[in-house]
Amino acid sequence: MRRGIKKGYIVAIDGPAGAGKSTVSRLLALELSGRLLDTGAMYRSVAYYASHKNITTATGFSKIARELTFGYDAKNQSLLVNGQELGQRLRTQRVSGLASKVSAFKGVRQTLTACQRKLAKAWAQDCPVIVEGRDIGTVVFPKVDYKFYVTADPKVRAERRYQQLKKQGSKGISLKAILKANIDRDKQDSGRKHAPLKCAEDAIVVDTSKMSINQVVQFMTEHIKGRISLVGE
Repeated sequence: MRRGIKKGYIVAIDGPAGAGKSTVSRLLALELSGRLLDTGAMYRSVAYYASHKNITTATGFSKIARELTFGYDAKNQSLLVNGQELGQRLRTQRVSGLASKVSAFKGVRQTLTACQRKLAKAWAQDCPVIVEGRDIGTVVFPKVDYKFYVTADPKVRAERRYQQLKKQGSKGISLKAILKANIDRDKQDSGRKHAPLKCAEDAIVVDTSKMSINQVVQFMTEHIKGRISLVGE
């Protein structure tokens, strides 16, 4: 290993829903032999427990966020919530919609942001950590060396989500409804007062509209390894 190269580092990946950043982040973590921190799953976890407890207030959401514990399942490359993997239970339309609402509250964001920083910094002592979300490069880790903003045309994003839901066996869905939901969520995430979705000034924008997942992962990998090589020169 060249002098100056750290064993671990943090990669920030932001972007709107349906742009492909979740799949890209997971594959990039595998490519770099690192760990994935899906911060969206953390907000979805708050929404999931809130929906089951019929909690609808900012105080209630914040309380849930403080009570949750997070870990990592290396075998499945997934986030553990209170010691268990919630999987597709966090990906329903109901949870997705509530997660956007939950994430707008300052108390929830402060709690989860602190948790994200603690987890990622601890993991990065041993390996690269890919942190995926909507405010990673602007708020959570504004000073990391590697930042990407993954985006795509709204219609392309809606089509991807539609195919994903069909594959999962979801019924009663339509491409038109998904497109509208994505547009509404973009407005809500970008317009929220606390840590809105936006591209960091020093992030590399990756438009995946006409790129395959493998092409995106290869581009990011080459960029990261290229910069690491320069550091070690």
